[in-house]
Amino acid sequence: MRSYIALLGLILTLSGQFNMLLAGKKHSCEKLLADLGDAQSKFIYCATTKSVPVNLCEGCVDLYRNLTNDYGNLIANANCSKRYLNSDRINIVATTQGILTSLWQKANCENCFRDNFWIVYSDNSTKLQNCLESASSDLVCFKCKNDYVSLNDFYLSMEKKVGGSVCFDLQDNMNRTRLNWSKTLKCCQREVKLTNFLIAVGVVVLLPIFTFYITAVVVTKRREANHGLLNEQEPELDAPSTSTLITAAVLSTSTEDPVAISARTEKIANVLIGAGTHLLDESSDEEPPRGKKVAHSPASDYSSDDEPLEKPKRA
Repeated sequence: MRSYIALLGLILTLSGQFNMLLAGKKHSCEKLLADLGDAQSKFIYCATTKSVPVNLCEGCVDLYRNLTNDYGNLIANANCSKRYLNSDRINIVATTQGILTSLWQKANCENCFRDNFWIVYSDNSTKLQNCLESASSDLVCFKCKNDYVSLNDFYLSMEKKVGGSVCFDLQDNMNRTRLNWSKTLKCCQREVKLTNFLIAVGVVVLLPIFTFYITAVVVTKRREANHGLLNEQEPELDAPSTSTLITAAVLSTSTEDPVAISARTEKIANVLIGAGTHLLDESSDEEPPRGKKVAHSPASDYSSDDEPLEKPKRA
């Protein structure tokens, strides 16, 4: 009996320890999830408040590192990963982390801390800002030109090294610096070389005219040369011209006396008049033909095709 009681107590003890272990694991997963949510919310707040002017990469780098570590701890736990990741179609935990990671990568924030880009750029930018604040408005362009050129050259070299993927914090800062230098301070005045401009305009205007006249001269010379060659060639046949042929045809035509022509014409007219009179006489002597009368036989009781009927004899 005592053995059964001892066995039952052992089973209950093991069951309690197992439940406590499951509860501890459940509590651990909830804590990891809570830490991740807190880190994500802090990073979102930092990114939103440092959006203008953009200071996302340098101002929120520590918070981004924290949420990355918390997400890694959650994934490292097999039970927590199975519980919170890929558990449904929306997959909120992984989707939220992906959005924040995409924001960081889209801003090229990792390039801010490459080769001390941020430190060197910050030093040059601070030097330029101090110069702009201390110099007078009429001499600011002259006194601060070297500092501006130095900052711009460093930015171009940095842009070349990273293949154009400059940290967005530095991009925004450089764009604002250039805008202030050129538009607000009006220090970027480009000198226009009038001589080169006039030469270019002259070439553009006069080139078509020269081309036209040169082409006309060449074509004219070529046509004159071809015409001279045709005139120098001797004709193979000594054929008379068209006017010569017409003149010869007219001269070769025989002429007739006008008196003979008039007599022949009168003779033809008399013959035609006589023929017309003879035809009229013959038509008047003829009588019109008489129509033949058709004899009608007296009415008969018999048809031409029927035989006469015999009358019956009386007795």
